[in-house]
Amino acid sequence: MSSDQFPSSRSADVPVAFPAKAVRPFPDPRPAGSAVSAVSAVGASGLADSERGTLMTTLRMEVLERSAERTVVRMPVDGARQVLGILHGGASAALIETAASVAAREAAPDETVPVGTELQISHLHPAQRGWVTAVATPVHHGKRTAVYEVRISDEDGRAVARGTLRSLYITNSDSGLNGTVVFGTILITLAIVPIAIAVPFWRKRRRQRRTPPA
Repeated sequence: MSSDQFPSSRSADVPVAFPAKAVRPFPDPRPAGSAVSAVSAVGASGLADSERGTLMTTLRMEVLERSAERTVVRMPVDGARQVLGILHGGASAALIETAASVAAREAAPDETVPVGTELQISHLHPAQRGWVTAVATPVHHGKRTAVYEVRISDEDGRAVARGTLRSLYITNSDSGLNGTVVFGTILITLAIVPIAIAVPFWRKRRRQRRTPPA
């Protein structure tokens, strides 16, 4: 599907800058020294080795284009319906996050991987059959965060959904992820402990104020 069907929310005169990268933290789908395209190198579905066995496989998603500037992922409506027989909103959300995440991985700075932190989606038109296609384009890209806009359309070119995903780049190691979790736990603890200490004193003082003088 042509990107002209959906006018970009960004000005064409303001290109999105991507930081230089030398080695990606995930496998390059193109064999060394090969001139084949990324899609043909990773298979008919366009999935990289790290993407196989994930929700992308469950929902039968196919990556048609893969780049930081534009990523296209499609998914069949069949197998992703809700009780009314139309495309499930959760499946649309999964497709939007997937397309944006694939694009963000292509733009990831050295030794980092993107983790989605905020997803916004608007459902515009029900899809009932065939395939829906998501096109992800960058809105913002920095050293620590990336924001991608994703537009989903059906086979007739009608807009099915539109959303944005904000991703945070973390180091590609367990220690980096664990460090983020530990830091978050510390912040929560520092916020809860003072409250837990203050509440009993506040209740005691409130009871004293309500008690009439003898």
